[in-house]
Amino acid sequence: MVSLSNRTSMALFSDPMDHYSHRVRIVMAEKGVNSEIIDSDINELSNEILEVSPYAELPVLVDRDVCLHDSLILMEYLDERFPHPPLLPVYPVSRAHIRLFIKRIEKDWCVIFDELIHGDATESKAKKLRAELKSQILGMSQILKEKPYFMSDEFSLVDCCIAPILWRLPLINIELQKDAKTKPIYEYMQRVFTKSCFIDSLSELEREIRSN
Repeated sequence: MVSLSNRTSMALFSDPMDHYSHRVRIVMAEKGVNSEIIDSDINELSNEILEVSPYAELPVLVDRDVCLHDSLILMEYLDERFPHPPLLPVYPVSRAHIRLFIKRIEKDWCVIFDELIHGDATESKAKKLRAELKSQILGMSQILKEKPYFMSDEFSLVDCCIAPILWRLPLINIELQKDAKTKPIYEYMQRVFTKSCFIDSLSELEREIRSN
């Protein structure tokens, strides 16, 4: 058991296979945050972690006397705590747009992905969910033609949310056919997956997802 009290350095309690934990690790790697990454099992959380994570979720960030949960809150906290390089725009309207994009990813992608990855759906339901998520991803192709990152010239928190799901598509049996329509998506994945922050953020288990 790792104690949360009296810590003198930052620590992230992270599930090594969970995309919500992964997105926070990407932010930390992009900003060069010196933090201890503590692999944690969502099914065996200590009472101390449960006290600061009332919904029994990971990741949990401990920064000296500050304990935070919820991946979106953690990402914005880290972006403000370590402002360079910025992952949110300076202007309020642009920041609001980024938050709206993330909200759409949460509603349109994450809900479907989570249901598929947990394996609770019947095969017929899972087939429909895969088709729906695949359609959502393909719908992004036209957008990615315009900018190197999602609706932006700069890598942002939106990309930190999208990339972990795209990396995990093999886990839910979604394969994107390589053709003219998907070319922008494959180019986007290549661009993001080869960023040093993404490579450094991967746990050993996550690396195995696309090891072949």
